[in-house]
Amino acid sequence: MLKYEDAPRPQPKDDEVLIRVMAAGVNPVDVFIREGRITRFPFIPGMDVAGVVEQAGNKVTKFKRGDAVYAYLSFEEQGGYAEFAVANQDHAALKPRSIDFEKAASVPLAATTAWQALVEKAGLSAGQTVLIHGGSGGVGTFAVQIAKARGAKVMRYGIDREPGPA
Repeated sequence: MLKYEDAPRPQPKDDEVLIRVMAAGVNPVDVFIREGRITRFPFIPGMDVAGVVEQAGNKVTKFKRGDAVYAYLSFEEQGGYAEFAVANQDHAALKPRSIDFEKAASVPLAATTAWQALVEKAGLSAGQTVLIHGGSGGVGTFAVQIAKARGAKVMRYGIDREPGPA
C-alpha cells in the first residue's frame, strides 16, 4: 500500500544527477510492484521521471543544475514517486522543449524497452521487415518509430498483411 511520508533527500553518486521530479510515469510493471512482488522496504516506486537537475555528481559531464531532463530509473533504484530522485547520467536526456514534463515522463521505460528489443536484441537494420504487435500501445508506438528511423519496413498485425489465399 502506498503511503505519503517524508523521506531523506537522496544524494547523487559521482555519475548521477539529483532530479527535482516534476512528473512521474506509471507503467504496467508498477502493478506488479504494488502487488508486493518486491522485498526491499521501505521502497519508493517509480522508474520514469521528468524534472529539473538540482545537483550533479562530481563526474557528471552531460548535465548541469537547472537542466530540464527526463530519465529512466533502474528497477533497483526507482524512487520516481518522490519529490527528488537520482538517476545515472547515462539514463537521462535533455527534455525536448516541444513537450511538457508530463509527456516527457511517459517516454523512458517504453522507449527503452522498444530500443532493447529491436536494436540490442534483434539487431534491426535498414531493409529488414519487422512485425509489431500492439503498435498503438506505449512500447509499440516507440517500436514503430525506431524501426522506421533505422530504415526497416514496419508491418502491423491486422493492418499490413501480405495478400494470400482466402
